[in-house]
Parts: sequence; C-alpha cells; structure tokens
Amino acid sequence: MANVRELVLNILVEYERDGVRKPSLLKDSLNKYDYLETRDKAFMKRVVDGCIERQLQIDHILDSFSKTPTDKMQPFIRNLLRMSVYQIMFMDSIPDSAACNEAVKLAGKHRFQGLKGFVNGVLRNIARNRDKIAYPDRSIDGGAKYLSTLYSMPEWICNMWLETYGFEKTEGMLKFFLEPRPTTVRLSLSAIRKLYGKDGDSDDKLIADYMDRLTGAGVVVKKSDILPYALDLEKTDNIRFLPGFEEGAFFVQDVSSMLVTEIAGVEPSDVVVDVCAAPGGKSLHAAERAATVLSRDVSERKCELIRENAERMGLSNVKVELHDAKIHDRNMENKADIIYLDLPCSGLGIIGRKNDIKYNASKKGLSELSNLQWEIIKTVWDYVKPGGTLMYSTCTVNMAENQEMVKRICAELPFETVDFSEKLPKALTEGVLGQELVRSAKNGYIQLIPGAFGTDGFFIAKLKRV
Repeated sequence: MANVRELVLNILVEYERDGVRKPSLLKDSLNKYDYLETRDKAFMKRVVDGCIERQLQIDHILDSFSKTPTDKMQPFIRNLLRMSVYQIMFMDSIPDSAACNEAVKLAGKHRFQGLKGFVNGVLRNIARNRDKIAYPDRSIDGGAKYLSTLYSMPEWICNMWLETYGFEKTEGMLKFFLEPRPTTVRLSLSAIRKLYGKDGDSDDKLIADYMDRLTGAGVVVKKSDILPYALDLEKTDNIRFLPGFEEGAFFVQDVSSMLVTEIAGVEPSDVVVDVCAAPGGKSLHAAERAATVLSRDVSERKCELIRENAERMGLSNVKVELHDAKIHDRNMENKADIIYLDLPCSGLGIIGRKNDIKYNASKKGLSELSNLQWEIIKTVWDYVKPGGTLMYSTCTVNMAENQEMVKRICAELPFETVDFSEKLPKALTEGVLGQELVRSAKNGYIQLIPGAFGTDGFFIAKLKRV
C-alpha cells in the first residue's frame, strides 16, 4: 500500500529539483495513483497545493524555529518539514502528533536517521508555539515584506501592486488567492434544452432543473451573481462524470472570461477571429451567438484541444486553424467583425488557480511578455474591418500588459476605445467598486481585481477600428 505522505514528499522534491517548476506534476501523479481512495487523493492535492502556495510563509516559520535555515537544508528534509508544517498550521483534521510522528518515520526510512531528532524537535516546537509566530512589521516599507511573508507572494509583486492599488486592495487580492476556489462553468442552454428540456421551459427553469441534477450527483452548486448561465461547483471529483458533460452541457470557464463575449456584443451575423484561442472558451462562447468563428493557435496540440471542445459542445460553426499569431496572414485583412486578442500574459490574475505562477514570474519576464503582446497586436490588427471591434484581454493584473498596452494601441494604430458601461452586468455596477468599474468601462476598459467580485483577476478592453 502506498504511503500517501511519502508520495506527497516525492512530488514536492521533484517540484524544486533543478529549479524547474512543473505545473502538471501533481495532475500526472494523481492519474498514476488513481487507484487510491478519494480521501487519499484529496489529501495529496491539498498538501501539495498548500505547500506550494504558502511556501514563503512556511519557510519563514521554519527559519524562526530551526538553527539551520531552510535554504541550507537537504532538499528531502526541507520538503519533509514543509509538508509537516503545513499539516500542523493549516489542517485542523490532522493531529499534530500524527504530522510529527510520520515525518520522523519518513526521515528514518530514507536514511536520515541522524536527523530524526532535529525533525522531531523543530516540528514539536512549532506545534507548541504556533500562536506566537512573529511576522515582519507591516508598517515598514509600506508593508511589502509583511504581505510577502504572510501571504507567500514574492516581494517585488507586492511592491508593484502596493504602488498601484494601495495596501487594502493588495491584501484583499493576496487573501483571495489563498482561499479555496470553486470550479466555474458556463452552461450551454441549447445543449441542456436538447438533453433535458420540455416544451415551454424557460431558461430559468432549465437552469434550476439542471442544478438539481448536479446536486443529485453530489455536487455543491451555486448560481453566479454576475451571469445567469454561470455556475460555481464544489465537491467535483471529476467533472467528466457529471450529467451532460459529454453532451456539451457546460464548459469550464471563469466568469471574467465569459464577460469578453458579453461586452463584445456578438451578433449572429458576425465573423469572429480568435488569434490565441486555446483551450477555446471564448471562441466557443462566441460560436453560440455568431455565424462564423475562426479559432487559431500556435500548436497542433492546442488546436486539437479546441476541436475536441467544439465537437463536445456541438458547435459546427467553429473553424480551427494552426497559425502563429506573430506571422501576418494577408488573407485575413479586413475580414473580422470582431477579433479576440487574449494574448500570452503573466497570469498574475489567476494565481489562486495556478499557484506556481508567482514563483516563475519575474520583472524581466513581464517586460518580455509585453514585447510579445505588442508584436502580435502589430501583426493582426488589420484583420479587423473598418468599424469593427478589437477585444483585448489578459488574465493578469499588471498595468504594462493592460492599461498601458491599450494606450499604445490607440496611439499607434487606428483604434479608439468604446464605452461599454451599458454592457456590464448589474452585479458589477453596485457599490463603490462597481461604480469604479462603470467609470472605467466608459473609458473602454475594466480591470477586475482578484476576488473583488469573486472572479479571477482579468482585464478587458473594447476598441473600434476607425
């Protein structure tokens, strides 16, 4: 029988081996050990994800109680202590004694007999003094060190956001990233109507009945406050086994991403071109409303993923093509009523879903991404018909990739921003934050702050070719 803690430890050691972060490693391991009990797989996922997303905080705790700094420890011992500290600090269901004893056993099993006392002493000291752990003073340097340590976010990112958004908003984002996130899906009402509908059923009745089906399958379901066809799902062991998945009843997509098609105002007669489309969420959303969608990406693997999703969703009006967006296609000039530019970005708005992003990001990387974005924009802008729409979006929170890029587009290319405040769902217009979004939308763009409305961090701009 596999030792689940040992499996977790092996994954954590592999994560940092050679300094390479491998986002698919946990998924691959869960697939490999699919025979394990559901609770064991849930434990593996919880501890691996938790150790990665809270690594800076855990290392700070260890450094407060260990004479040997974490960066001087053997990788095996460092990750053994990290996973044990996570259980002690953040998993109430795990007795402290179990976390300590199992760590000592693993140290001995892997020929670290001489360090069993060290492992035991450090962990038991932390367990006894968990309420006395000191963190950096939040009043120093604007609170960057404090936020970085407490919320495990690289200090340079904290500084960037503090400068733009101030302490309160920045801390709100960081807290949100560490909260458990539901799986958000966009419903295909046409597919649900075909599968389960009866004559005369309203959209609301269809959604309510489908939610009952999901609840019957053991899923905790909540309807989005922002869009009526979006649902938040919890306790979904495998979405592929949910009612209607194979028949295209839903597509996994955050509400923030769904807003692109809402704001674009896609009409049935439109030609929509999505130049960096994988996995295809926005393309397929547009296809449910448009006559023609051309969905492109740079690799055959990504294109095949879009094709599979289009086929599952029953959308025959999506044409998928392999094409590098950095290479101009003369045949596409003046063809698109709407072009979707959801370009490669730093992903800082989705750290809560992909916790390794924050450790792989760098100032140099952000600059390189901005250059790549501009290279693509310069290449594809004339695919838009005169009078047509360019929808620029990213899943990041970085002015250089977002607001400043929109200014550059309007300054150097024949585009102007479009007021889309009337397109915002009612839930995004309420309260102080809602009014800020309305004012921003009047200027042609919105920056959704992670967690402000329960969504990922996302930027959307609407521009018109003039």
